[in-house]
Amino acid sequence: MFAVLLIIFGSILVGLTSNSLGATGNNIMHLVGIGCFIAAIFIAKSKKDTKRRTKKECDV
Repeated sequence: MFAVLLIIFGSILVGLTSNSLGATGNNIMHLVGIGCFIAAIFIAKSKKDTKRRTKKECDV
């Protein structure tokens, strides 16, 4: 669930542009949005790996 929120927040930050922030502010906002995407990917990937079991663990 947290990964979904990060994806939504990141997409808003990447898609949003504000004239009052200037070019540097918009670039920083885009970088934070991309960082949210990357964090969401790692969170979703780590949760997926914890559910995997090897054949030996299932046989026990």
